[in-house]
Amino acid sequence: MAVCKVPANDMEAFKSSLMSLFEKKRVIGLYKFINGCNFEDKSTWNKMDLEKDSMKKVFDHYGIEE
Repeated sequence: MAVCKVPANDMEAFKSSLMSLFEKKRVIGLYKFINGCNFEDKSTWNKMDLEKDSMKKVFDHYGIEE
């Protein structure tokens, strides 16, 4: 069994062999949301309530698979 690095940013996700092309697109969208999110400006929260919503809801919103 090989050890694989989990992608930590959009460029690593794009180059990763761990995901399909469609999954890469969804993960890159999630990473862009995270990088553009300002916790003091709710307009950057993309219609989510980050104070109340779980990460599962965020993952579901972006279509991230298990």
